[in-house]
Amino acid sequence: MIVLRKRSRIAAAAVAAACWGAAAALHAQDLAATAAAQPAARQPRLLQAEAEAGTESGTGRGNGTAVAALKARVLPYVERHRSDPAWIVSRLQMYWQGRHTQVFIKDSLYHHAEGQAPVPTVRFTGGRDTATAYATPKLEDVKPYMGENDLLYLQSKAAGQPWEWVPQAKTGRIVESINMRIAQLARDAAHVYWQTGDEAYARFAYDIFDTYVSGMYYREPPVDLNRAHDGTIAGLQSYEVIHEDIVGPLAECYDLLRAYAQGRAPAKVGMYDAALKKWADLILANGVPWNNWNLIKARFVLQIAAVLEPDAQYADGNGSGHYVRAVVDGSGMRQWSLQRLLDYGYDGKTGMWNESPGYSLNVVNDYLECLEMLERVFGIDLLPKMPVLEHAARALPQYLLPNGRMVGFGDTRYEPVRTGAVEKLQARAQRQGRSEEAQAWGALLAALRAGDARAYQTPTFHAPNASWLVQRNGYLGADARDKALVISQAASAGNHAHANGIAMELFAQGLSLAPESGRGSGYLQNDHLQYYAQFPAHNTVVVDGASTYPSMKTDHPFALDAVYPQPGSGAASAFPLATFSDVSFVEPATGADQRRVLGTVRLDDKHGYFVDIFRSRRRDGKDKYHDYIYHNLGQSMRFIGADGQTLPTAPSQRLAFADGDLFGYDYWSGRASLKSERPLRARFELQLPDRSVAMTAWLQGGRQREFFSVLAPPSTAWTPGLLPAEVERAPLPTLVIRQTGEAWSRPFTAVLEAVRDGAPGSVLGVEELASGGGHSVALRVTAAGGRQQTIMSNDGDGVAFMHDGLRLVGRYGIAAMRGGALDFLFLGHGREVAAHGAAIAAASAGASAALWQSGGHWHYTASHAARLQLPAEGWPGVLALRIGERLVRVAGRAVKVQGRAMRIYDMPAMAAAQIH
Repeated sequence: MIVLRKRSRIAAAAVAAACWGAAAALHAQDLAATAAAQPAARQPRLLQAEAEAGTESGTGRGNGTAVAALKARVLPYVERHRSDPAWIVSRLQMYWQGRHTQVFIKDSLYHHAEGQAPVPTVRFTGGRDTATAYATPKLEDVKPYMGENDLLYLQSKAAGQPWEWVPQAKTGRIVESINMRIAQLARDAAHVYWQTGDEAYARFAYDIFDTYVSGMYYREPPVDLNRAHDGTIAGLQSYEVIHEDIVGPLAECYDLLRAYAQGRAPAKVGMYDAALKKWADLILANGVPWNNWNLIKARFVLQIAAVLEPDAQYADGNGSGHYVRAVVDGSGMRQWSLQRLLDYGYDGKTGMWNESPGYSLNVVNDYLECLEMLERVFGIDLLPKMPVLEHAARALPQYLLPNGRMVGFGDTRYEPVRTGAVEKLQARAQRQGRSEEAQAWGALLAALRAGDARAYQTPTFHAPNASWLVQRNGYLGADARDKALVISQAASAGNHAHANGIAMELFAQGLSLAPESGRGSGYLQNDHLQYYAQFPAHNTVVVDGASTYPSMKTDHPFALDAVYPQPGSGAASAFPLATFSDVSFVEPATGADQRRVLGTVRLDDKHGYFVDIFRSRRRDGKDKYHDYIYHNLGQSMRFIGADGQTLPTAPSQRLAFADGDLFGYDYWSGRASLKSERPLRARFELQLPDRSVAMTAWLQGGRQREFFSVLAPPSTAWTPGLLPAEVERAPLPTLVIRQTGEAWSRPFTAVLEAVRDGAPGSVLGVEELASGGGHSVALRVTAAGGRQQTIMSNDGDGVAFMHDGLRLVGRYGIAAMRGGALDFLFLGHGREVAAHGAAIAAASAGASAALWQSGGHWHYTASHAARLQLPAEGWPGVLALRIGERLVRVAGRAVKVQGRAMRIYDMPAMAAAQIH
């Protein structure tokens, strides 16, 4: 006989599609499609809604397919359950004999349990961290009724992989992992029962649900023996409330089995509701409200709310509506309303969330999952009141590198962008009949899935609330992956940030060659705490071996003092041959001022290089030394002299905690060093199965500098398959430059060029020019094809640099020559840039402007009105410029400058335009 529910709020598909991710959503759409074919009396409202959504999105896989797959998955367990109903239940991780009610935790680990209930109770997990020396066993290998005396029988990951009894505190999250697997089997069996009416599946699912939830009814919230932070984040079965994931399959199972439970054990239904309410109360009471935790907790609470009765059905008045209000409008200390969290974490201008990319991507999806569930299950549509979420979805491409992977700052990995948020927005537009909007979301979705979202990106993009800035050069065109130069730089703001000062990541030749290092083995592990989340793991500068500050949630952003092009502006309106940024930062451990100028210079369609100028000094003048750290992907690194020969190094015992440096320095090995007062190069070699890549860093020597080669731990930001395993796991060759004293008047400088497959580099030499009293530095880059670019940088807006016919007033400028003639002038941020008679002088400080040749024509752009000075010979009396639909003519004035005939044109502010 088929037992029908009178109502079902979640009914499988609603919870899965709204709350459990893309894979579960596809699973749900199949079930919904199957249900849609059933008689009308069997149609739960939301199951039907999901069936319609699956039809619109075109992602359903056909009636019966999912049910058949679920049957195949659970049938062996259900058949066994007919004759041995204790088998699957006994694999649940419970306090089988002790029946403890009170759990005690300490120092992020399980400690012990006390008290006794009338039934077995749910066992608490082993610890906060997943790290453990033991493997999670298959269900067939789990000992029945395992776990008395706080010991679990598990298989070691060590050599020989012996099975042994292990203290629970050493088992990581194995306990909850086993229970989750069993709960998912119960959920799947409940789905089969709902679709087929076969009570064997209901008995199997119910016995699991009843045992677990009855045991949870008698469990009390954990007690932190330290009476500290851990007690404020713990759940009933997991060390963190955000890992109460088992709520999902249990709630779905209950939704589908409620009528069965009422028929089999009506007296227990009230107990089940009470257990789930207690669970929801703890989830609301614990955790942190100002990041993605708030949304994860909201999802769990909504899942529970969906299977509860209305408020009036409970003596305390706390039913479904109460818990929905707690999520939507709540003002709890550890559970903020959805709107409050939105206002706190999102930047309305950029659409960026204040966490590292790996977490920011989850947040927009988590928000939309919660909103979709509120709309589908409870009839509450909040999305129109939260337009920043659509803005956030459109901003996702800004995170992408040209290889389709995300930038890697903070606790992030080089993963493709997750597209769940865009999928939900497209499906919503389709449901509501907004075809043009649905098509727009579909186009974005296709671009993200293809890993090619260039049309949605801009040359620069700045997220102040995450203290992140990206520069892109050559990122458009069919071969963008190989020719693009990308700089991602980050300080520390928001959540899941590292203590890294002004960190830099470089992408060239299709790879993150100067990578971020990821989080390490786990947030509570020493390698994360001492190395991966600290300065030594990043491409940055350490002051006096002491630079550090709290990581994870932190508020140490950089100040963006200058940037070109303006963040968010399109590529078509900008000077295409250069980007740059100038950011400042106060290093808190030593009170040091740091300023980093980073830029790209495009030589031609296929070649270009990076520029790095890093100034650092203590405010109190007590500088001992400053260490410039640069990690590069590869198998080797060597120093090269001006003659092209390898420079010898000597083993060194410097750069170590014993020598007064950070703990993180001890993670380095293979230390070798040399001293040089002359320019030199550091060359990194990477050999892959299909190509080789070499990165050359052109460096400047000095009496106060020592150059080190070290081996750093491998980056943990790589995702499997992105690199060969032997490369991914290999140490990172690393350059460290130690400068005695301050590094402001003589900053660290590097010109970095990457080439493939043994091709000769375009950069032939780099010379440092006179520094102008310690406030200026210039690098003259000699490149193939008779080209020369002089890159000028000052440490303030009103500072002037002058040398041999060159002039810069402002922060950054480039004067480029080709074959002895002007190639381009670029004023990145300032008032004036000049070279050999040609000049751009803006009417106000902080201007950007450029004059350059391309395709046989001159082009010009400027953010402010400016005077353009050029030799009279070869330049007409009137310039004609096409600005949008207008043809603008600018008459020149003939003048003499140091006896040379020149013309001066008063140019308006304009986007990039060709001069006719």
